Amino acid sequence: MSSRIPLPPVFPQSDYTPFGYLNNPYHSAVHNPSGIIRTVPPMGFGFWARTLPWPYGSVLQRPRSYLSLLRLSLCIGDTRFHDSADFPAHGVTLCSKYHTQTLMSYDWSYKGIGVSAKYFLADEHSLLCILELDNTTALERVVSVHAANEYGYPDHPYWGCDGIRSFFRPQDGVGVSKIWAYGEVMVIGADRPGRYRAGVSETEWCDRVQTDDSSDNDGALIRFNEGADHLYAMMNWRVVLPSGGAERLVIGITRGVNESDVVDAHRTALRNAEYTARVQLEADTRFYTQTPLLEGDWPDTWKHGWIYDLETLRTTMRPPVGIFKHPWDGMQLPNPRSVLGEMGLDTMCLSYGDVELAKEVIYGTFADAPAPNVPCTREDGSMNMIGESGNECGTAPNWGFPFVIIWSIYLRDRDDRWIERLYPHLRAYLEWWLVHRSDGEGWLHADNSWESGQDGSRRFLNDTEGASAAFVRTVDIEAAMAQAMRTMVHYARIAGYADEADRWDRLAEARVARTQTMIVDGWFRDVDGRTGQPILLPDFVDVMMLTPLTVGVATPEQTAAAARVIPYFREHPRPWLEWPSFVMPFAEAAWRAGMRTFLADTLAEIGDRIYTRQDARTVHSTQGFTDRYLPSGFPEMHNFRIPGVAGEYWPMETEKGVYAGAEHYGWGATFPTSILRHIVGFRESETPDTDAFFLAPALPDRWLEPSRVFGVSNLRYRVARCRVQYHVTPDRTLTVTIHAMLSAPRRVEISDASGRTLAQTDKPGVSVHLRFSAQNGDLYAVTLS
Repeated sequence: MSSRIPLPPVFPQSDYTPFGYLNNPYHSAVHNPSGIIRTVPPMGFGFWARTLPWPYGSVLQRPRSYLSLLRLSLCIGDTRFHDSADFPAHGVTLCSKYHTQTLMSYDWSYKGIGVSAKYFLADEHSLLCILELDNTTALERVVSVHAANEYGYPDHPYWGCDGIRSFFRPQDGVGVSKIWAYGEVMVIGADRPGRYRAGVSETEWCDRVQTDDSSDNDGALIRFNEGADHLYAMMNWRVVLPSGGAERLVIGITRGVNESDVVDAHRTALRNAEYTARVQLEADTRFYTQTPLLEGDWPDTWKHGWIYDLETLRTTMRPPVGIFKHPWDGMQLPNPRSVLGEMGLDTMCLSYGDVELAKEVIYGTFADAPAPNVPCTREDGSMNMIGESGNECGTAPNWGFPFVIIWSIYLRDRDDRWIERLYPHLRAYLEWWLVHRSDGEGWLHADNSWESGQDGSRRFLNDTEGASAAFVRTVDIEAAMAQAMRTMVHYARIAGYADEADRWDRLAEARVARTQTMIVDGWFRDVDGRTGQPILLPDFVDVMMLTPLTVGVATPEQTAAAARVIPYFREHPRPWLEWPSFVMPFAEAAWRAGMRTFLADTLAEIGDRIYTRQDARTVHSTQGFTDRYLPSGFPEMHNFRIPGVAGEYWPMETEKGVYAGAEHYGWGATFPTSILRHIVGFRESETPDTDAFFLAPALPDRWLEPSRVFGVSNLRYRVARCRVQYHVTPDRTLTVTIHAMLSAPRRVEISDASGRTLAQTDKPGVSVHLRFSAQNGDLYAVTLS
């Protein structure tokens, strides 16, 4: 159906799952816990402004807590669309054609009536739905539209939280609901008059829809001390659709602190709805104009999951607030905080679509940090990772590998000015670690397991997460510091500190040498600083011991030896291939060890697991989840987890009623990095002065079916923007096509690992088409000159 709101054509519309989030950029953990904007099945959205039933969901309590939900139901003739089960019962597929942080739609049709309910957050306090209806039949049709503001469910008592009163305000045609004696005011209404009725139970709301009741009443009242905790302000509109005609209805809820102001704000939001939506959608146009997208025969779940991941990451990036003077990575949405390790993984993935934002977030994370070690912090400057020692900790350089990420982004983007700004902060961070986390013999350690990133890991010989781990000489921190110092040699020269480059080179090679001594029996090990002996745990193999391979500081012989252990993690994936923070070093290590097709097959298993869950069409119960910080429990009807958004990790199976840890978690959305780097095989040359990138196509074995095509658009490398396609041939080899658009004329040459030229242009150009034959799993260089 046509839309009154022109949706950005660069967004790949499809049949996405009808569950998701809208971004509330005003929300933060301390200064303004405004609440998250989240799906209410089957066709609603709402303000979820209270503690939530998953990890981190109850970290901070909102002073005035509630759920305020906008629920939508339709009656078409004698058929009701109210519960999720109503849609399949009537042969209707409910989906979301447009699914971003800016706007999410619910789309379906029934017997010639097309429905699209487009939700967006007009401002911090107004949640709107533009409901578009069209009639393709030869007869006039009437659609009865029911909406309800379900309001209440405070998660803790506070002074003045005595009950809720709802009533109709006829002069404005809106329903008003207030917590008495003190609480937020809610208004529900539309851009046309409707009929109002209030009720105090889900049964009343369901009965009103099932009987298509449009009668009104004087309102309703509940008292919290009598056991009730929510009510419904219900509205109804009759929409007449002429044959071949269409109608639009703007419905919304607005919240605020007093009745007159809320009504005024509601009226303004409705009046400006279309303009506001158009302006906000410009951000989607900018993002999807430049972000890579999967094309061709990728599984639909992967294509959809790609979008859910990108939108999770976009929402995780928070605007400046408090001590954060730059955009920053909130790690996970309901209770945002700044954590260096998570920021690294998130911005690596984001950089493929919005490199400028990724660079600014990285810079701000270091520049706005309250201490050189970039401690875990909220926007008010409060620290939230303090060990038993009393030390204020941030994540170590091995967690999320921020220096690996910075190096990759620099090599792809070659922004010297960014490095000039960033260099002093990187130097301060590394110097801090040398001073504060070196033992008497100069070996590096973490203050505690939290600081290492591996909370409570057995490798620290202590079950208490915050307990001292200073005696454990950590091989992954040694290796990560070595890689970081190697990059600082280049950064020092770029930033105008050439006199510091030699020192960084000496420090780096000393760390490399230390790391290379930490291999025992073909496997890298931590060392107990108290005895000088390697820590041998015969029944425990830790993926972080692959770090010397991940960062390229192991010798070829060490790489070959350690690579023999890599298949163990595929055979024993829990927890190593369930957590994004472990998959990243595992994948980079396997790639450097030359195990590219093995890695692709492993990642395909992970991707299927992630994206099948994300693209599911039903919610997942969290009724088994318990939390001592959630004293009042959670309303059973809304106690669920949704697909359409990334979770905290990628579990092999659902356990204990907790679905993938915390909901809406940044690093859970970083699997596109693995797709691009290890399946598409798009990787930067690690020689800074070489204008070249690599393609190392490694399609999973089961995808190698003749005539299948796997493509990706908007691969960006310095002056080039490329569309790459891999065509599977009958003999299971690949024909690779590259269409490169360049911002300045360049010659392009493609060569194999031996240096043999496979394809090239005759002269410099700005639009280049090349084709060559490739073996799955082999490495090819694309050089610009």
